[in-house]
Amino acid sequence: MADHRFKLLRIGLTIAVSLAIWTLLAWRHFQDGVPAHHLLHNPALPRVSDWLGAVLIPSLTWCLLGLSRRRMETSESPALRPVLMGLLAGLAYGAAMSVSFFSGHESIAGYVFFSLLPLALFLPVYRPECLLGFVLGMSVVFGTVLPTIFGSIMALATFVIYRFIGLPLQRLVGLRDGQGLRGAE
Repeated sequence: MADHRFKLLRIGLTIAVSLAIWTLLAWRHFQDGVPAHHLLHNPALPRVSDWLGAVLIPSLTWCLLGLSRRRMETSESPALRPVLMGLLAGLAYGAAMSVSFFSGHESIAGYVFFSLLPLALFLPVYRPECLLGFVLGMSVVFGTVLPTIFGSIMALATFVIYRFIGLPLQRLVGLRDGQGLRGAE
């Protein structure tokens, strides 16, 4: 049952984000034109057009949800809820960064971005659904390429922190045994 619901989620979300990004790009095309963003917000670096998002967002959605499905299949208790929670948390995180940057509070956006590093000591924020939510939350403001690049780099960094620092630290303190969280039955 969970597998069928996940297939529906994967197909439905891919169709929904495809329609959303294509509608946004069409609207921008007929308004002021589709913007392009400089890498690292530096005019000396090349510009990347938002048109790339027409292909990147649907394929990223399909592939990252496929990775989440593979993880669910190998899990002892495959449930859709943790995937949805990770997706929504990443979406909220990306939207918070976008709003703080767009409203002129670049330093707050930086703090929010780098606060993922200590958060990775306790939570697996590197998961594909978190990355997908993060990219979707930032794609309206920053386009799709920059959030994908920075989100992927941050996912790699948080994976290393969680696996090699966070989990051993949790075992040392007694929060986690060899199988999972203690007291989470």
